[in-house]
Parts: sequence; C-alpha cells; structure tokens
Amino acid sequence: MITDGFDFIAVMLGLCAGLVLLERHVRWRVFKWFPSIVLVMFGSMALYTIGAWEMTEEIRTARATVRDNLIPAMLFLMSLRFNLGVMRRLGPRLILLSLASTLTVMIGFVVVFQVMSPFLGDETPLTFATMSAGWTGGTQNFVAVKEALSVTDAAMTYTLLMGALCYSIWLVFIIALKPYRERMAGFLRAEDMDSIVGEFASLGADSKPDTQSLLVMLGLSLVIASLSRFAGESLAGFGLFNPMIWAIIISSLIGMVAAHTAFARLAGSDEVSGIMLYLIVALIGAEVSLGAIMEAPVYILSGFMILSVHGVLLLFVARLLRVDLHLAGIASIASIGSAPSAAVVGAAYGKNLVPIAVVMALIGSMLGSFVGLTLAEILTRLAGL
Repeated sequence: MITDGFDFIAVMLGLCAGLVLLERHVRWRVFKWFPSIVLVMFGSMALYTIGAWEMTEEIRTARATVRDNLIPAMLFLMSLRFNLGVMRRLGPRLILLSLASTLTVMIGFVVVFQVMSPFLGDETPLTFATMSAGWTGGTQNFVAVKEALSVTDAAMTYTLLMGALCYSIWLVFIIALKPYRERMAGFLRAEDMDSIVGEFASLGADSKPDTQSLLVMLGLSLVIASLSRFAGESLAGFGLFNPMIWAIIISSLIGMVAAHTAFARLAGSDEVSGIMLYLIVALIGAEVSLGAIMEAPVYILSGFMILSVHGVLLLFVARLLRVDLHLAGIASIASIGSAPSAAVVGAAYGKNLVPIAVVMALIGSMLGSFVGLTLAEILTRLAGL
C-alpha cells in the first residue's frame, strides 16, 4: 500500500501514461466509447477502492498541492487561445444556458425530495439545500450555506457521500459524451458553431514544440500558477470567492492578455497543458471509493435521480437554444463541479472551449449561495417543518 506522497504522484502519472499508450497502440473497442482521459478517472477510483494507497496526511498534501497548482497553470496555457470577440458572440446563449443549468439542478432537488423523502433522514431538507449550493456554485457556496443553516457534520455524512460519488461519476459521464456531439446535433437542432469556436485555432503556435519551448511553457505556467494562488489568498480575505476561484480567474485573465502577445505564438502550450489535464483528472478520482455506493444506497440513488432530472431538462433547454452537446455538457458540469471541473471538461472537449467553461462556472459561483438558501426554504415548507 502506498503511503508516500511522491510515490502516489508517480503512480498517478504512470496510470496516465499507461492508458495513453494503450489507446494509441491497442485497438480495444472500449477506447471507442471511453477515451483514455475517461478511463484515467475510473482507473484512479478503482485503485483507491482496492486499497492501492492510504490517504495519509502526506498523500493528501501532495494531492492537493499538485492538483490546486496545476489547475491555474493549465488554465493559463489554455487561455492563450482566448478571443474576446468569440466570447461576445456566444454571450447571450452562454448566459442563458448557465442559468438554465442552475435552475434544472434546483428542480432536480425538489422533484427527488418529493419522491424520496419517506426514505431519507429528517434533516434532508437542510442537507439537500446545502448540497445544492455546492452543486450550483462550488465549495465556497457549500460552506457558506452549511454555516448559515447550522447543519452539523454528522447530518451531512450521507449527503456528502452522495455529492462526492455522484459528482465523480457525472464528470466521467459528461467527458464520455465527447464522441456523441454529431449524433445529438439533429435532436438538439444545434447550429454550427465550429466556425465561431474555431477562431481560437488562429491563435496557435507558429512552430513545432522543442525542448526550449516546452521548458518555457512549463516554467512560465508554474510561475503564473504560484503568483495566482498567492494573489487569490490575499483577495479571498475580502470575502468574495475562495482562493481557488480567484487563482482560476487571475491565471485565466493573464492567459487571455498574453494571448495578444508573442507568447501565444510559442509552441508547447498544447502539449504541456494536455499532460496537466490527464494528471488533474487522475487526482480528482483518487479519493473517491467505488465502494461508497454500499454505505448510503438511498442517498446515492437520490443523487443520480437529481442529476438525471437535471440532465434531461437541460437537453431540452439546449434544444431551444440550438446549442450543441458539448456546450450543454460544459454548462452542466460548471454547475455540478464548479470552475476546475468545468475547465477539465472544456479541455477534454477542445481546448478552445476552456474560457467558455470558466465563464459558465463563475456565473454559477455567484448564484450558489442564493440557490442553497432558497431551496432550504422550499424544501422545509414541503416537509412541513
């Protein structure tokens, strides 16, 4: 069993490398439906489930440090393709889709509470309301609503299991939708946005990557990540957003500004950010046990029911707005998983979509606390409390 932080990170990178190698050289049918980046998360979850590592304090620290610093570094590199004109053209539908994603999550909680309340605990109205804040706005909203509603840690136990496991499976599911974009285009009546999103491609590098360019991109991105985290911790002291949200905003903004400089023409950003993406996905799944489903089956079932209601309703909204499956998937995970997960999904679908994913997630982060407090009132009234 692994207990050392370095060994843990080494195994995560080895898992990523092994699956990428298999996808490239072995023609297994499974890779047609689940690309290697999806299997990386499943793989890390499976390894944790069978006890490949113990979540010691050293491993927790290594996991959090690597993950939380790679995310802003990756976003900086991916934002080098940012184009403000494209964002303006996508603006109205992007905002409407984000708001619809938040609303459908709320509807999912209300519907499932009505159906499943006889099988759930007495404190479920408040625990569901708290989880809804996290599933629409992120961790900072979850914490704020939990404290505002005075929900105890003991009461949150099963709902937290529901949140962690269902979110992780949903993230895998959303990423796995990548090959189905064209198949769903007819049902969604999606307009062709390739010409719009494709404008990011014009901001690509002028040459092929070499050792120098790769080293520049790696070093520069990690420095930007470090500075963004430091600035984020300072700005979070003013009470608006948590340090990670600020780090994401700052690193993305720096990348967007740098996109108009010579840095955008340097090679290596795609390659370095791609490696970071694989490792981040592996780390996300590394603390979720597939065995958790046996500990709180009713809550786990409720979580998947909430996500199913949300997903079906969001598809019909996407059809009304004539947006494709990828934008709908990004809008969904921007609510359920907030900015880091949205960026991961955006990067998996296509690096040009990362800025769109970040904007959608930030919209949700501004609404999460309001959603949680509103649902607390609705669910307690439905419960007759």
